[in-house]
Amino acid sequence: MSNQFDEDMRALRSEPPARGYDQIDAAVWRGIAEARRSRQAAPMLYAVRAAAVVGALGLGVASGGATAVALAREAPEVSAFSIKAELAPSTLLDHEG
Repeated sequence: MSNQFDEDMRALRSEPPARGYDQIDAAVWRGIAEARRSRQAAPMLYAVRAAAVVGALGLGVASGGATAVALAREAPEVSAFSIKAELAPSTLLDHEG
Protein backbone atom coordinates (compact mmCIF):
# COMPACT_ATOMS: atom_id res chain seq x y z
CA MET A 1 0.00 0.00 0.00
CA SER A 2 2.86 2.37 0.67
CA ASN A 3 4.12 1.79 -2.89
CA GLN A 4 0.82 3.09 -4.27
CA PHE A 5 1.05 6.11 -2.00
CA ASP A 6 4.62 6.82 -3.08
CA GLU A 7 3.63 6.55 -6.72
CA ASP A 8 0.72 8.95 -6.20
CA MET A 9 3.00 11.46 -4.46
CA ARG A 10 5.54 11.27 -7.32
CA ALA A 11 2.74 11.82 -9.83
CA LEU A 12 1.50 14.86 -7.94
CA ARG A 13 5.01 16.22 -7.62
CA SER A 14 5.60 15.94 -11.35
CA GLU A 15 2.48 17.98 -12.21
CA PRO A 16 2.80 21.75 -12.47
CA PRO A 17 1.10 23.75 -9.68
CA ALA A 18 -2.38 25.04 -10.33
CA ARG A 19 -2.70 28.54 -11.77
CA GLY A 20 -4.31 30.07 -8.68
CA TYR A 21 -1.65 28.96 -6.23
CA ASP A 22 0.83 31.64 -7.19
CA GLN A 23 -1.81 34.30 -6.48
CA ILE A 24 -2.85 33.04 -3.05
CA ASP A 25 0.02 34.77 -1.29
CA ALA A 26 -0.80 38.15 -2.81
CA ALA A 27 -4.51 37.74 -2.01
CA VAL A 28 -3.72 36.94 1.62
CA TRP A 29 -1.54 40.04 1.96
CA ARG A 30 -4.24 42.18 0.33
CA GLY A 31 -6.75 40.86 2.88
CA ILE A 32 -4.36 41.65 5.73
CA ALA A 33 -3.85 45.18 4.42
CA GLU A 34 -7.63 45.73 4.17
CA ALA A 35 -8.10 44.50 7.73
CA ARG A 36 -5.42 46.91 8.95
CA ARG A 37 -7.05 49.82 7.11
CA SER A 38 -10.44 48.99 8.58
CA ARG A 39 -8.93 48.83 12.07
CA GLN A 40 -7.43 52.28 11.62
CA ALA A 41 -10.89 53.70 10.86
CA ALA A 42 -12.49 51.84 13.77
CA PRO A 43 -11.86 54.46 16.51
CA MET A 44 -13.96 57.00 14.62
CA LEU A 45 -16.75 54.44 14.29
CA TYR A 46 -16.51 53.64 18.00
CA ALA A 47 -17.05 57.30 18.81
CA VAL A 48 -20.10 57.46 16.55
CA ARG A 49 -21.51 54.28 18.10
CA ALA A 50 -20.91 55.56 21.61
CA ALA A 51 -22.65 58.85 20.78
CA ALA A 52 -25.63 56.95 19.36
CA VAL A 53 -25.89 54.80 22.50
CA VAL A 54 -25.67 57.83 24.79
CA GLY A 55 -28.29 59.65 22.71
CA ALA A 56 -30.64 56.66 22.80
CA LEU A 57 -30.22 56.28 26.56
CA GLY A 58 -30.82 59.99 27.10
CA LEU A 59 -33.95 59.91 24.96
CA GLY A 60 -35.22 56.85 26.82
CA VAL A 61 -34.61 58.38 30.23
CA ALA A 62 -36.24 61.66 29.23
CA SER A 63 -39.36 60.06 27.75
CA GLY A 64 -39.61 57.52 30.57
CA GLY A 65 -39.27 60.27 33.15
CA ALA A 66 -41.94 62.37 31.47
CA THR A 67 -44.29 59.39 31.36
CA ALA A 68 -43.62 58.58 35.01
CA VAL A 69 -44.35 62.17 36.05
CA ALA A 70 -47.59 62.19 34.03
CA LEU A 71 -48.73 58.91 35.56
CA ALA A 72 -47.82 60.05 39.08
CA ARG A 73 -50.06 63.12 38.73
CA GLU A 74 -53.13 61.05 37.84
CA ALA A 75 -55.30 59.83 40.69
CA PRO A 76 -55.61 56.06 40.88
CA GLU A 77 -58.85 54.96 39.18
CA VAL A 78 -59.43 51.53 40.65
CA SER A 79 -60.10 51.42 44.36
CA ALA A 80 -62.46 49.27 46.37
CA PHE A 81 -63.81 52.22 48.39
CA SER A 82 -63.51 55.03 45.84
CA ILE A 83 -66.59 57.21 45.25
CA LYS A 84 -65.45 58.18 41.76
CA ALA A 85 -64.92 54.64 40.52
CA GLU A 86 -66.34 54.59 36.99
CA LEU A 87 -66.71 50.81 36.90
CA ALA A 88 -68.53 50.45 40.23
CA PRO A 89 -71.86 48.60 39.98
CA SER A 90 -73.75 51.59 41.36
CA THR A 91 -72.34 53.73 38.53
CA LEU A 92 -72.91 51.16 35.81
CA LEU A 93 -76.50 50.43 36.83
CA ASP A 94 -77.43 54.06 37.19
CA HIS A 95 -79.22 55.10 33.99
CA GLU A 96 -79.36 58.79 34.81
CA GLY A 97 -75.59 59.35 34.91
